[in-house]
Amino acid sequence: MKIKSGDTLSQIAKDKGISLKALLGANPKIKNANSIRVGQTINIPSAKKMAGAASDNPYKGMTRTQMNMMDHTNKNEKAQQSATRGMQTQVKQGGSQTTPTKKNKNTGSSMNMSKFEEEKKKMLAAKNKKKYGSKG
Repeated sequence: MKIKSGDTLSQIAKDKGISLKALLGANPKIKNANSIRVGQTINIPSAKKMAGAASDNPYKGMTRTQMNMMDHTNKNEKAQQSATRGMQTQVKQGGSQTTPTKKNKNTGSSMNMSKFEEEKKKMLAAKNKKKYGSKG
C-alpha cells in the first residue's frame, strides 16, 4: 500500500482492522511510526497469518508507556524511535500482545509490572544495599 497525504499508521491499522503493533512488525524498515512519507510503500499484514494482528483497536497490545511515547504531540523523536523499535521487536519475537493487567485487590486500580520495572526495583535494591550495607 502506498502512503497518501494525511495517512497515519494508526489510521491505516484501524481501517484495515489490525493493530498498529502488527503493522509495525510487518514493516521493520520504519524507524519512527510518526515519520512516514507520502508515496512510501508499506506492507499490510494478513490478520489470519499474524497472531494478534486482527483488531478493532489499533492500539491493542501497546502499553501506556508505548502510547505516550508515540503520541504525536511528543516531540522527542528518540523516544518515538525507541517505542517503534520496541514494538517491532515484540512482534518479531512473537509477543505482540502485552501481559494482562492485574487489578490491585486493595485499590481496584490497574497494576502492570513490566520487566523494566522489575529490573529497576532490583537495581534500586542493590544500590541501597551497597550504600547502607547488608544487615545480616
